[in-house]
Amino acid sequence: MVLAALPSFCSSLALTILRQKNIISKMKSFLYILPLLIVFTACSKDNEDLPINLNGDETEKHSKVTAFKKMPKQMRHCTPCHTIKREESHKIGPGLFGIVGKEVGSQQGYRYSDEYKEGKWLWTRDNLDILINKKYGTLAEAVKKLTGNPKARTKMKFYGADDEDAQIILDYLETLK
Repeated sequence: MVLAALPSFCSSLALTILRQKNIISKMKSFLYILPLLIVFTACSKDNEDLPINLNGDETEKHSKVTAFKKMPKQMRHCTPCHTIKREESHKIGPGLFGIVGKEVGSQQGYRYSDEYKEGKWLWTRDNLDILINKKYGTLAEAVKKLTGNPKARTKMKFYGADDEDAQIILDYLETLK
């Protein structure tokens, strides 16, 4: 019997404390906003809920597509600066949709450094791995290696992913077609 009354007692105690501290009146405005926050959160398209096949083409099946129902959490390092949807405008960095196999510095509407604009190489899985994987060194070292220019620089701020995370990111990038 005592245990059954405990939740009621706790909520009464909490309300008493909140009233004494004049917190209830401050919370009322929050309670009016709370339903809106819930609706906006439910309706928003958070990047982690994006489907794999962003172009709606169900005919193309990739062996790794079935492994991803949602964007892997490792991509959260990328999405603050890069878009992953087709036809979405660039953020700080160029979009990553279809990046695997694309020529370096070739995306329309993005201002690349001279090293990337003049680059005649492709963003292969291996080249992307060199760029994002910690095991190959720093990002600055990777850019110098990839461009062949010892003075090459990048605007990208990323400290690298460990090998397992890098492979998951690369697997996911390969599905964005």
